[in-house]
Amino acid sequence: MLLFYHFFFISACNFITSFSFVALGGICAFSYLKDFHHIVVPFEIEYASLTANETDLLYFLGFFLLINVVIRVVINRYPLRIYRNDKEYLAIFEGQIPLLTKALPFKRGDVVPVPPGGILPWQESRYKVNDKPVLLLDEYFKTPSELNIMMMNDKSSEK
Repeated sequence: MLLFYHFFFISACNFITSFSFVALGGICAFSYLKDFHHIVVPFEIEYASLTANETDLLYFLGFFLLINVVIRVVINRYPLRIYRNDKEYLAIFEGQIPLLTKALPFKRGDVVPVPPGGILPWQESRYKVNDKPVLLLDEYFKTPSELNIMMMNDKSSEK
């Protein structure tokens, strides 16, 4: 049941960020095509309100777009499902377009932990799979040892 809510949350974030990009992009394109080079606020802005002038609206817009990009980057690093067939794995990720997914095939031993660094909260959950950065939370596996098995190189196949 927890996995269903997790999948719903990831899909909802994908829809929201996609819709906001399309909506803001459409508004900006319409404004540019209609030769509105200045933001016209349809109401009078009072002093000490959330925005003091029109440039504050641009700051909010820029911050909103930055947050959307950060959300998309995190969503695209988290696999929705990982399927295993003996020593081969298939990770399914949320696509850039809602309702589309992308697959990443890999083998046992292709998962490499990334050294801690940066400001993201899940430092111990950052890995690279075939040079693609991913977030693998060990509590979403059936047992924590499954993540360790994915990282092990199979020495018997190298001989």
